[in-house]
This record gives sequence, structure tokens and C-alpha cells, in this order.
Amino acid sequence: MKAQAGGVYTVYNRYLKCYTACQVAYIAPPDTVSRESWAVILSLDWAGDAPLTAEELPHLRPLYIDFMYWSRDLHLLRVPVEVPPRYKLVGILPPFTDQPCHSYGGWNDGYDVYLQIRWQAIPEERRRAFKEAMESDEQTEIGGIPLKVSSHRVMDKYTPFDSALELEALPCLSDLICERWHPDLLEFLRGNPFLDELTLLNHGQRTLDLRGTSIRKLMLDMTGLQELWLGEGTEQLLFQNKGPDACTIHAPEDGGGLTLQFIGEYHPHTELPNLWGLHGIELKDFDLTRLAAVHPHLKELRLWGAPGNLGNFSAVRGFRELTNLSTFDLFGFGADDIPTPEQMPELRWFWMTSLPETAAKAAKQLWKGKAGMDLRITKPRKPEWLAQNLGNPFRGWDGAEHIPVSAARKAANQYRKTRSQLMKLAAEPGEDAQAQAQALDAVAAYTQTSNKMGFIETEERDEIYMALRGILDALPDNTLQKDALIEKFEQLRDF
Repeated sequence: MKAQAGGVYTVYNRYLKCYTACQVAYIAPPDTVSRESWAVILSLDWAGDAPLTAEELPHLRPLYIDFMYWSRDLHLLRVPVEVPPRYKLVGILPPFTDQPCHSYGGWNDGYDVYLQIRWQAIPEERRRAFKEAMESDEQTEIGGIPLKVSSHRVMDKYTPFDSALELEALPCLSDLICERWHPDLLEFLRGNPFLDELTLLNHGQRTLDLRGTSIRKLMLDMTGLQELWLGEGTEQLLFQNKGPDACTIHAPEDGGGLTLQFIGEYHPHTELPNLWGLHGIELKDFDLTRLAAVHPHLKELRLWGAPGNLGNFSAVRGFRELTNLSTFDLFGFGADDIPTPEQMPELRWFWMTSLPETAAKAAKQLWKGKAGMDLRITKPRKPEWLAQNLGNPFRGWDGAEHIPVSAARKAANQYRKTRSQLMKLAAEPGEDAQAQAQALDAVAAYTQTSNKMGFIETEERDEIYMALRGILDALPDNTLQKDALIEKFEQLRDF
């Protein structure tokens, strides 16, 4: 179903546990972001226990948002013109606005309405203090460090406070990063309705109770943690350490509103049968067997490889309620493992990037043309590519719009050549001075190859450095002078 200007739609909001509404203000033409037209949607100031009805249309008004750092204004968003099936057309009204919109996003089920209602539930005095501090140029001191009262982010590494209660001097604080435990941290968190994001590392706690806090996004070191209670509004839990944890996680509705992200390995959390989303990053070998039995109501599954192999990908068919599925740099599966629309009837967002060629072809054939489907299957990889590139740190350059194919190939070839040369020199050094001189020449050739590439920006510069660093880290100790090789690289590079 294509969006139509003036159309009013209603949709269920899982955060509010009620229905919200929006209007398509107008249809915007294609632009530099997309060749397709855009639907510009306007959030409406309405929420109800049942879907919006035609009889209620004359009473609708646009929603003005002013939560957190937003200045009071209409909430407009450019979204794909195809309306998701979960949105129901109620009727047509003259558009409330034709205000230009330069923000892009997706049909978000009225999430902004939820955030505005959440904001309005905070006492007015606290909200007013937040807004006043946001506009202030005044300074205060935390742990002897001068900070603007408008500061919204604090790291205890750089602002070493003795007591977390000192942070009450920052009315706008919404993001806190702690690399050690503070005994009064929980007291501060429960008294701050604006603290949205918390990163907690090296805390040394066996139990942690975050109920009564406002945290929506929690980045947590799981080392040694045995029991965790999440806050009522926590939407994301991102593990900060690799490997499986041994923690029991208590979440509202058994994880019904929670997305969990792990690194490398996952210990299935059977105590979260209603988990909404599961994200895995830096995967080398990951098996989907029995995962659907642990999280039968999962709505979103996103997996990023290191790159890696995805075992028993066909088991994804067990997620009958899944709406969003994506993989990146994952292999080890083929055409027969791709689910069909009949097997996954709720799937609406299906992205796979850098995957086996046979699987890519099957995914396109099976899912192309399904109504309401956001399908993106890109960077299919032939077996020859996999053989050559699974150990290639520049594999992401292949297919990048701003990087010539020849440059991606040249970078990969030079990497393999440099790695081979340095490994050989480290294994059979001969005379130390001679080996070091040859190693310096190898690094010089590596650097000069990169110097000739005119497209290098910050991301590519970091990748070139980290690729060389990875080679050196793999060398046996006490063979080549690694610091001198890095120094040579820094001296010669002009990017």
C-alpha cells in the first residue's frame, strides 16, 4: 500500500501498549538520498486503547514535541512511501502542515509519541530546570574539573568524581560512562529522570538492581555478574565483554520490550522467553540451532560477522514472529537455508550484506515482490572471493561506492604480500639487522601503496593502520622491532 497525502494511519505502540496515529503530510519527490519518493509523516497528538476510528478524525491535532533536547516543534519524518501492513488507514484529512522536512527514518510505530508522554510524566519543575540549563553558559565543578551546567555526558575517567551525587549539579545529564564502581551510583540513578544511557565497566558487582531508574540504553560489563534487574523502561542491553556470561537477567515482561546485544558468543537466556530483539556482533562461528526455542517470540535478529560462519541458518525459520532480519559478513550457508515467505509470515525487513552468492540469489527470488517488504540483498560473494578475502581486512572496500574496484584489489594484494614478507622474516630472521632492514622496506612499500590512493578518509586511514598493526601483533615476540616498523609507517604516510 502506497502512502497518500492527507492519509491518517493508526498503529499499535509496544512501548505505550496502546495505539497511536500519524498523518502523511505530503509526498516528497526523490532526492539525493533515494531515487524513490518519500512520504513525510506527521505525528498526531492522540493515543487510545483501541485503533483510531473515522469518527475521531475531526478532533485530531498535530503533536508538538519538546522532550529532552528538542525545541518545541512539529515532528516530521521522511519515510519510505510504502506503508507497512501494521499501519491501518483510517481516513483522509486536509494536511495539517506543508512544513519542509529534512529528517529521515522509518515508520516507527509512534515512538516519538511515547518519548513525549514519558517526558511529560516528569515533574514540570525538573523539566524547566533541564531546559534552562540546556541554554545556559554557566559552569560548575565536578571532581575539581570545570564543566558547563549544560553538559549532557560525563565520563568518570576524565571527570573523576568522588560521589555520584555530585552529578546533580548537571541538570541535563543524560549519558554517564563509569569505568569503576561508585557506592552511591544507584541512589543518583534513581533520582535522575533524564539519565537515558549508562555505560558501566569494571564494576565488580555480583548483583545489580537498576529498577526505578530511567535508563533506556545500558552498556554493561557482564564480568562476574550473577543477577541483574533491569529498569522498567530499559530497551537495550549491550554486553561490553566478549564471550558468554553467567548472569540471570530479570526484565519486565520477560524481555518483551528488550533488545540484547552480545559479542562473539551467546549464552541463551532462557529466563527471557519474550525477548524482542537479539543482536550479535564480531561473530566467528555462531549456530542458530535451538535459539528459536529459547526466544520463541523474537521480533528482530541482527548478526554481524568478524567475518564468520553461520551454522544451521535454516533454523531461523523457527522464529515465526520475526519482523526484522539482517546478516553482515556471514557465510557457511546456501540457497536451501533461506526461509520462504510462508515460513516467516511476519518478516517485513530483510537485509543481507556480504553473503554466499547462492544464498543471495535464493533470497532475492523468494522475497522479491512481497508487498510491504524492505528487501536489500547486497555484495553476494563467490567461492573464489571467500577463499581470498575471509582473512582480508580490506574486504569492506569491495563494493564501497567511493572506492574503485582496482584500489580494493590492490590494498588486499599489498596486505597479503606484506604479511607474507614479515611472517617469513620473523620465522627465519637470519642476521637481525638485515631482517629489520628488509622489514622496514616491506612496511615502506605497504605505506607507499596507500599513499597513492586519493580517497582515504578517517575510516580508511584507521583500517590501513589496524591492518598493519594486526600483522605485527601476529608476529612472534623478540623477532622484529615492531615499534620501529610503526614509526616507519607514520613517517611515510601522507594520509
